[in-house]
Amino acid sequence: MPLLAVLFLMAMFDFAWADAEGYEIWAGRRSTPITLDGRIESAWLSGGKAENFIQREPGYPAPATQKSEVFVLYDEKALYVAYMLYDTAPDSVFGQIQRRDNDANSDFVDLYIDTFHDRRSGYWFTITAAGVQSEGTFYNENNLSNAWDAVWESAVARTDSGWSCEVRIPFQILRHGGPREDGWGIAFARKLFRLNEANFWPPVDPEVGWRASAIGTLRGLENIAPSAHVELLPHVVGRWDAPFDTLGKPQDFRSKNEWENLGLTAKYVPSAALSFDGAYQPDFAQVDVDEAVINLTDYPVFLSEKRPFFLENKEYFEETPYTFVYTRRVTDPDYGARVNAQKGNFKLSAFGGKNRLAYTDESDTLRFKLQDAAFGRASVDIKKRHRIGLTWTYLNQTGYSAATAGVDAKFRFRERDRLWFWLAGVERSGYPEQHWWRVDKVRDEQPIEARASYGPDLGPVRTDLAFGFRGKDYDTNDLGWGDATNGIRQSWWLGDNYYLKRTFLRNIGFDLNEFYTSLTDGKAPEGYGNWDFYATSRKNWDFGGGMEWGTDFRRVYQGATGGEFRDNYGTFDHEFYRYFHHWAWIWNDNTKPFRYGFDVRYRSFRDGYSFGFEPETSWRPRSNIELDLRNEWTRVWSSYSFVDDSGNVVLADFRNWIFKANWSPSLHLSFRATVQWIEKSYYESDEGLSFSNLLMAYNWIPGSWFYLVYDEAARDIDRPEHPERSIPGERTIRAKLTYFFTVP
Repeated sequence: MPLLAVLFLMAMFDFAWADAEGYEIWAGRRSTPITLDGRIESAWLSGGKAENFIQREPGYPAPATQKSEVFVLYDEKALYVAYMLYDTAPDSVFGQIQRRDNDANSDFVDLYIDTFHDRRSGYWFTITAAGVQSEGTFYNENNLSNAWDAVWESAVARTDSGWSCEVRIPFQILRHGGPREDGWGIAFARKLFRLNEANFWPPVDPEVGWRASAIGTLRGLENIAPSAHVELLPHVVGRWDAPFDTLGKPQDFRSKNEWENLGLTAKYVPSAALSFDGAYQPDFAQVDVDEAVINLTDYPVFLSEKRPFFLENKEYFEETPYTFVYTRRVTDPDYGARVNAQKGNFKLSAFGGKNRLAYTDESDTLRFKLQDAAFGRASVDIKKRHRIGLTWTYLNQTGYSAATAGVDAKFRFRERDRLWFWLAGVERSGYPEQHWWRVDKVRDEQPIEARASYGPDLGPVRTDLAFGFRGKDYDTNDLGWGDATNGIRQSWWLGDNYYLKRTFLRNIGFDLNEFYTSLTDGKAPEGYGNWDFYATSRKNWDFGGGMEWGTDFRRVYQGATGGEFRDNYGTFDHEFYRYFHHWAWIWNDNTKPFRYGFDVRYRSFRDGYSFGFEPETSWRPRSNIELDLRNEWTRVWSSYSFVDDSGNVVLADFRNWIFKANWSPSLHLSFRATVQWIEKSYYESDEGLSFSNLLMAYNWIPGSWFYLVYDEAARDIDRPEHPERSIPGERTIRAKLTYFFTVP
């Protein structure tokens, strides 16, 4: 209690806050909208102007090598921003025509807006010289996310003196507190691709990094129209499957189109600080596929969220550790609803829905279960520098229920130092049939987790010291993603990054890490230490490397019963190893149309060794075409994990080839082809898997898309008991049409 009282008093102490001194811009009011064509006209001169950009890299704090001017206007419904981007070599301005949400290989401009002026969170917008749009959010002062999607307008134009850009951002797409006496936070940036130069207003020290607490101020906003509106996104999905018979003969495509292929997603926004989302028969089948990976670990692979419904506010839940909420557990909901709210220092996001879970039982039979699934997070900011939050999940199905709750607190002192606490628990009852392979019955021994960390996380030298406890039955994997439990952990990290002058290097950085853990009863202690470095040359070559040494008590899982110890993945026994790991990587100049590089690694693998080599090339023959080829090759030897029929250790090779081709005839139409081949061979056996994915995406009006997707899979086997043969997989064609509109 005394410690909590001290922390509370520290949180109440109001540390001085100040926007970047002298970086203030006034927005000019207009009575009529501006028609966007990308060209800066005299009407813009009535707005405030930002200029005198400063390099972040490569020459901080030198002035930008090319002049930039930014103008800001607004009317009742929208914020307008115009960029005049001078260039002494206008023909060298480059913009790659590509699918939305991609600013790679292009000159571009950024806009950052802190609508609540809390100096912690807000929105960012990017427009490339080709007109490609991207947007996202920033949170926790210096974290960026591209999960948020919105409908806004922009236009670009090439000029004899460079290029220019106009932007219109409707106020109704932003959560905001309306006009404020202290204004909104605002910042601008420009990237010159050929020079690999980044310029900012206000300036950004590269050794400290960009942060929301040091951006400028936007003043002059008055009488902004209320944001009340409704957004509707109906969709229709078509699917046709063509399986192969047992002899490998292709069958005709068969339709799987029913009324369930029609759905609707709706958003009701009664005010700028509140929104309600609802989805009926949402299509959560992904258009973007997950690449298959070679997984040599004992744990499943984490897959990032790509479904639009769950991307909004995704970063808000990432403030908690270990992905306490993992939205991809909600696989096939019949319906769902969500609420997002932010008022003053309070913020809330919550979801609830009916999920249809597919799983295989002990006899390898496909089963389905209906689940009630809910999760949410609420937080309160204290003095704009500290935050206390509560996150929860709840799942209920026939014969089983699971609830989790976690409290986190973050305190910031002396501008750079961060102190963070986390305490969470799990309550379960019944029996989860879908987890039969790792759970024989639900237990509640040590169903809690506690963690604390401290260290400066802003500035050139950053460090973190953390301690944690995870009980045996702290299992969050019903609606979250947790790695192995039953452990006491301690870790320490130190990182530094130097920006150099008058050397062949632009910057050089390093990381030092130390980690120690044991079971909660103190048994099986293990740990490691590592260091790595990274650098960028003046010629824009990137390279680095590192090494690690440690001890490892590998958890060899025995299923729901049979092992000496237990965690959230089942029972296990231990295998002890001492290990090492060395790695290096290099990439050539990223401003060149042909780019290449590789990663190489050499390490001990359990009781043997492994070598890995990953070359990759990227070629842009034209401004709207990009070709990528990557190979991941891993060889394992002297490891008893791979033996022949007589028990002799054999070589094992794993190869993963991935080829991607992207072609964008226009900003609204793009094609992508992905071909992947995974092969593993050891002893006298070879097995290969191939995946093909073809995608057409057409943005026919803002916010509305038509997708056409073709998928095909195949398997090749060459074993002594099975002569070489190919086993074709299912072929699938999917089509999806969406239409976005607002009321009013």
